Amino acid sequence: MDSNLLEKYRAADYIVDDDPPLVLRVDEQNDGVRVLFASFNVETGAFITAWNPASDPLSLDENYDRQAGLLSEIESLRLNYFVGRGEDPGGEWYEESYFVLGVTMEQAKGLAEQFGQNAFVWVPPSGVPELVLTSAAEGP
Repeated sequence: MDSNLLEKYRAADYIVDDDPPLVLRVDEQNDGVRVLFASFNVETGAFITAWNPASDPLSLDENYDRQAGLLSEIESLRLNYFVGRGEDPGGEWYEESYFVLGVTMEQAKGLAEQFGQNAFVWVPPSGVPELVLTSAAEGP
């Protein structure tokens, strides 16, 4: 994967639509997410999107259809989630996402790969978000 694209993923804000919104950043401790985990009695979470597989832009209609498919998969796993978005701090781009609570690393990676994503943001019990690359990031 292109190093510039990887840097964009790392620099993005991952925003959980809660009241107030919760902003996650890769490799930065976030005590708010630990409080959220405690309130749902979970230890992990993952920020996942179905938008723009392999970072190839799609139309809004295509992205919304893909996002509906991702939501269906999350609901079939019977996991709690929040609606959110990943966005460039400079406002250059955004992608609607879900912050999935209580998901395992294997489930999160499977969902990201199923929807052709290069990466997803994993949040372990420590509350420090990590960028996890998928096999899609390696290319064909």
